[in-house]
Amino acid sequence: MAAKLGIVAGSGPLPGRLVELCRQSGREVFVVALEGHTDPATVDDVPHLWTRLGAAGSALAALRAAGVGELVMVGPVRRPSLRELRPDLRTAQVLSRIGAAGLGDDGLLRALVGVLEGEGFRVVGVDDVIADLRAPEGPYGRHHPDARARADIDRGIAVACALGAADVGQAVVVQEGIVLGVEA
Repeated sequence: MAAKLGIVAGSGPLPGRLVELCRQSGREVFVVALEGHTDPATVDDVPHLWTRLGAAGSALAALRAAGVGELVMVGPVRRPSLRELRPDLRTAQVLSRIGAAGLGDDGLLRALVGVLEGEGFRVVGVDDVIADLRAPEGPYGRHHPDARARADIDRGIAVACALGAADVGQAVVVQEGIVLGVEA
C-alpha cells in the first residue's frame, strides 16, 4: 500500500484531478489548501487544512499529524510579496534557508523540497502519482523532423538546458539555428 499522500494544492484543475485519482484508487490523502489559490471543490470530502502561504508551521504540523509519508506540490501559485506572505516563525526559518538558493523559481522550489525532505517527507512529482501526465516520446502524428528540424531541436534543447541551469526559463523558439525567443 502506498504511503498517505500529502497534497499542497495550488490553483487550476490538476489538484482536484489528483484528489479524485486517489479517491478512485483508495489512496489516503491529506490536502493543504492554499488560501486564494485552491479551488474549494478540491477538498470536498477529504481531510484538509486551509492555510495561507506564510503559515508553514501549522501546515507542517498538520501534515505530520495526518501521518503523511509522501508529499506532492501541484498547481500554480502566484508568488506573493513579503507583505502578503506574512511569514510565521517557521516560514521565516524556511525563507532564510531559501535565500541562499537564489530567487528564481527553480532555486526556490529546490530549496523548498530540501526543507520538506529535511522534515521527513518524501517529495514526489505529480507525474509519479498520475503516470499518464507524461507525454510519450517521439513525434506526434505522421510528420517526422528532417535533418534541419532535428538540428533546431537539438539547439533548442541545449539552449533550454542552459537557461534552466541559470534558473532563467524553460522554453525556447529556434529556427534555422537561430534562437528567436526565450521564456524568462
